[in-house]
Formats: sequence, structure tokens, C-alpha cells
Amino acid sequence: MGEDRKQRRDAVANRERILAAAAQAFRDSGMAVDMRAIAAAAGVGVGTLYRHFPTREHLVHAVTGTDLAELAGAALPGGVSAIAGLRRFFTATMTHLTGNKAMVDLLAAGSPSDADLARCLSHLTKIGQEAVDRSRTDHTLATDVTAHDIAYQLLGLIRIAQLIPDTEPNTIGHQVDLALRGLAAK
Repeated sequence: MGEDRKQRRDAVANRERILAAAAQAFRDSGMAVDMRAIAAAAGVGVGTLYRHFPTREHLVHAVTGTDLAELAGAALPGGVSAIAGLRRFFTATMTHLTGNKAMVDLLAAGSPSDADLARCLSHLTKIGQEAVDRSRTDHTLATDVTAHDIAYQLLGLIRIAQLIPDTEPNTIGHQVDLALRGLAAK
């Protein structure tokens, strides 16, 4: 019985090391990181990695699920105009995401039919609707802007972030400003 408990503790420790190594590798290198490199960084064999995570997708989901949940929980800041709220929301979201290349890869290349991405798009559309509703009062968005337009603009910015090497905060702000010019009232 003591041996089984030790093995379970070892298995839990291995899983935690794999997750930590994968999180760092995905953050630094994106989705293209080699599974053997993750196993080596975790100090386990590749067989142990695959015992815990049978496919790359299982490992990616375990690592990025928390980040997707955080994105799905983000809100449009209150007390400011629609366009100012979007600027803050887009900038904060992009700053958070560009620190994790795997998240950018996942969101930029993912299929909207994927459940996590569909929830994310749904949430972004709700934020977009809140901005559109707010703009009915403050008139800071163009009258033809829809909630979907806002969601797609953020997803477009994520794709841009994937293309720009070593994204810097100034680059993020510039790209956010360019996207928001297209949404702003003239």
C-alpha cells in the first residue's frame, strides 16, 4: 500500500512538472514545440508524458485552458466611453496574450467549432454588444459597427500579434489604435 501511494505521488509530481515545462515551452515557442523537448525539460521520459497526456491536444488544453477561461472572464471596463473601454480591453487582452505564444497560435489558427474557441468568441461578442449599447449613448462607435465586428477585430489583432516578431507594448498599442479607428465614429 505504501508503494502505491508513493507511485501516485510520483505520478502527480510528474504531471505537475510536465505541465510547468509545457506551459513555459508553449509560452516561449508556441504550438510548434517538440513533445520530446517538453518531456526532457520536465525530467521525464516521453512515454511518461504521453501516459499523462495521450495527444498534443490534451496537453495544450491542460496548459491553455486557464488562459482561455481568463479571457472568457474579461470584461469591458466601466465608467468610460465605448471606444475608450474597447481600447483598454483590447490592449489588456493583447498584452496578456502576447506573453503566451501558444495562446496566440491557438486563437489565431483555431476553428470556431472548437468548444473553447466558440465560448471565447461568444464572450467577445457579448463584450462587443455591451460596447455597441454604450455607444448608443456616447456615440463613439460608427453607427454600422456590430458586436460581431468588435469580436472579429480582436481576433484579427491576435492574428496580427502572431505575425509580428517579439511584439512590444508600443506595437500592441499602435495596432489596437489602427483597429479602433475602423470602429470609431467619424
